[in-house]
Amino acid sequence: MYKPGAAKLKKYLAVSALLAFSTALSAPALAQEEGSEEGGFGSLSGKLKLASNYMYRGLSVSDDGPQLQGSFTWAHDSGFYAGVWASNTSAGGEGNSVEIDPFVGFAGTVGDSGVGYDIGFWYYSFPGSVADLDYWEIYGILSYTLGEADLGASVWYAKNYFGDDFFPDTPSYALQTTASYPLPIGEGVSVSGKLGRQIFDESAALTAQDYTYYDIGVSKAWEAVTLDLRWHDADGVKPDLAAPENVGSLVASIVFSF
Repeated sequence: MYKPGAAKLKKYLAVSALLAFSTALSAPALAQEEGSEEGGFGSLSGKLKLASNYMYRGLSVSDDGPQLQGSFTWAHDSGFYAGVWASNTSAGGEGNSVEIDPFVGFAGTVGDSGVGYDIGFWYYSFPGSVADLDYWEIYGILSYTLGEADLGASVWYAKNYFGDDFFPDTPSYALQTTASYPLPIGEGVSVSGKLGRQIFDESAALTAQDYTYYDIGVSKAWEAVTLDLRWHDADGVKPDLAAPENVGSLVASIVFSF
């Protein structure tokens, strides 16, 4: 995750802030990829991602270094899914270099309306950290296909943002919209983007930390391989939350689905 500024570095054991799963991948998408192993008890799928930087909500959480990220998801026909996500990270404080996140949720569609929904729980853990930085988020996602465009909106809530040793007792919300559209320049080529707002509950220890984040990029998919080139950025990020050099980056990535 992103590296906090000097004030928080001294107070919170050189903590780097919040980590989550890759913005391009949602749990239901992981569960429904081609090539998953299907059976009477559901299907199993996974992804492996290599990227030039690990960006989360506009902020680098690998200190502008490369990312290796993997995930496995089991999904049932009922809509229930569960899995685990992991990545290297510069977040998690002293002694930590990896994040391992279990998740669980339920996804489906609203009748014949074309509206999809996804409700879930995500737990962020930093097993090597000497600080207490583990926390959870619950999320709700709506999706809709309008012509050839795929649209989405979501809300994420954390009761205690990044654990007891970062911003103690500080709830946070992330409100996010996404859109993607196929480009007429070749099969599997699309443009997509995201616009979000990270909102913190102000307290005596944390004020005026809200910020806006966004990304835009192009991708090309061949069967189980996807290449992506994307610009990530954020506006209004304060030094307590992230160092200026860790805000915004152009990222190239390749994802293998299985």
